[in-house]
Amino acid sequence: MKQKNYMLLFELLFLSGGWIYGLYAADSLKITVIPDKPDYLYSLGDTAVFKITVQNQGRLQLPARLDYRLTEDGERLIKEGTLELKKFPAEIRGALDRPGFLRLDLTLPAGKDTLREACGCGFAVEAIRPTNILPSDFGRFWREGRAELLRIPLDARVEPAPDMEKPGMKVYQVSVANIESSRIYGWLTVPDGPGPFPGVVSLPGAGVSDIGTASSLTQAGMIALRINIHGIEGGRDSSYYAELANGVLDNYRHFGNEDPYRFYYRRVILGAIRALDYLASRPDVDTTKLGVTGGSQGGALSLLVAGLDKRVKALAANVPAMCDHTGSLYGRPSGWPRIMANGDPERTRITSGYYDAALNAGFITVPALLAVGFIDTACPPTTVYAAYNNLKGPKQIDNFPTMGHSVGPGWPERSVKWLKDALGR
Repeated sequence: MKQKNYMLLFELLFLSGGWIYGLYAADSLKITVIPDKPDYLYSLGDTAVFKITVQNQGRLQLPARLDYRLTEDGERLIKEGTLELKKFPAEIRGALDRPGFLRLDLTLPAGKDTLREACGCGFAVEAIRPTNILPSDFGRFWREGRAELLRIPLDARVEPAPDMEKPGMKVYQVSVANIESSRIYGWLTVPDGPGPFPGVVSLPGAGVSDIGTASSLTQAGMIALRINIHGIEGGRDSSYYAELANGVLDNYRHFGNEDPYRFYYRRVILGAIRALDYLASRPDVDTTKLGVTGGSQGGALSLLVAGLDKRVKALAANVPAMCDHTGSLYGRPSGWPRIMANGDPERTRITSGYYDAALNAGFITVPALLAVGFIDTACPPTTVYAAYNNLKGPKQIDNFPTMGHSVGPGWPERSVKWLKDALGR
């Protein structure tokens, strides 16, 4: 009986705590900024009117000072200043004189707190193009890489992973040989049934971790190989990956960035192509239906691999990184990892041309689905649109105007269904 009373007391405290938190959240101050165009998109010559309000204005002592900063997607300064707020709503107006994204950042001191909010609007986004230049030997550079890869036997090693299985699929840990005496490791998920099935290489975002499976693709009827780009096996304790992330792989994204042959992502990209080699070697994979997908770093790799390997028939990339590395030279943002920020400017600029996902998009003629956040600071929308507009095949882009570097509502489900439809399963 006492145990039941304790449980009842716990439930009451839990519920009341949630109620108190709900009251606190509802009573908190928050800035809201909304442009006058519901789709957040404008033409050149238009002026965007940002309407600014504050939730629970009664808790804010007026007049208040609101600092604002208008930039071209966080890079080129357009205008900055301070507004003295005496009433709400307030307005700030801004425009761009060339295709791109206008970003408004707000800072409002409120007692002991400092409120911040951002809003991004696109101007003539269909006209945004890459600023980078394709190296004259781009084709030869990657043909050499592919030839190096072809000289290495696949040496596929496949081990069942029954503890990771889900209903309707089998799971395996796979590794295949890659360049530089390395291996690419990944989790393979295979639907029950005879096949053949479409095959998709799933590419991870930035970081060092056990990347897990891409089971949602397999639940939709596709064989999926989710790879770890660092040549390390999965299934290890989290401390193993943390030690690598804080040790030998710290800042890996800039390793060798002054030499295209030594840049970290050369081995990574060829490893992703080797993952396609493995899928294409399986009798249960339909080799006419191969795809790639990923987000952020994985989105960049999806664009880069799809541009280099014509076996890829469709791709889906959420907020892709590594787009328009030279944007910062022209008052525009550069996509993560901003490789020119670390190393000799000219040498890193040369390297960047071989690894620019926005440039490489120009070689992609197959269906592509992209997603973009209008207030993303890691993979700014200007850089994503530079890639999207350079695609040469059927394409769609999902705009998430209020999203930063994240995943939009419904995107995981939509991208899986889109890939399935695009690959014709």
